[in-house]
Amino acid sequence: MKKIRLLTVDDDKFIRHLVHKTLRSQYSEFDIQEAENGRKAQAMLQRHSFDLVLCDWEMPEMTGLELLEWVRMQTQLEGQPFILVTSLDKKDNVVKALQAGVDDYIAKPFTPEQLFNKVMKQLVKSGRLTQEEAASMGRKERIAASGGAEVLATGGGAGKPKKVRKGPKGKALLVYGEDKTAVTLREINKREALLLVKREDIQPELAGLVSLGLVAGSDDDPLKVSVRGYISSLQLAERNPKTASLFIRVQFLKQDAETAELFDRVLNTPI
Repeated sequence: MKKIRLLTVDDDKFIRHLVHKTLRSQYSEFDIQEAENGRKAQAMLQRHSFDLVLCDWEMPEMTGLELLEWVRMQTQLEGQPFILVTSLDKKDNVVKALQAGVDDYIAKPFTPEQLFNKVMKQLVKSGRLTQEEAASMGRKERIAASGGAEVLATGGGAGKPKKVRKGPKGKALLVYGEDKTAVTLREINKREALLLVKREDIQPELAGLVSLGLVAGSDDDPLKVSVRGYISSLQLAERNPKTASLFIRVQFLKQDAETAELFDRVLNTPI
């Protein structure tokens, strides 16, 4: 997996450490450099290239807004992704940041998930990562950290999706790499699906990218859609290591507008 180089700028050492720890815990291959003020960040940006700048607004010597304005005037930094981190969440401050060319804005206090999602969104938007790369980055690490990296016996960590729909028919087609296999739909919603599959038909891995083909409606006029996702958990169907079946949970990725609309129609079509 590719190395991603980030610059975090904040005069508060604790905040810099927090950002560093939060992002590295999500993906260990982040190369995170730090600057305690805008002036030092200027010097670093002149010497090195960064995939993203994550900068505090309120700093002595040079504010985050001033650093952003300077970055936007530098020809060699054209297109530099830049996120402002601040407690200044008033409307006029947001307007100033947008007028200066900020790519995104995150208000303190923020959760680790909010920070990571903002960073990943900009890396994809700027072309530093593809959607597929972003989906798989650190996925195995995060699953392992939460205790989900093992194939669990029935009753362990699969959980149930919320707002279960009954639109799609009971069978679906799972595409994993070169393999295609029919699976049984146990639960499904806009975010995830729980599938029952024979172990002999597929050898899945956590964080593997998949496509799930779904059908709803009548046989004469069926609705069909293929949605992309990744494998977030594996679970034995029985408390027997030799069981012939597995439960596979698939988390769906963001789909294009046409697929998302069709997916929604499939989920809401009565059987």
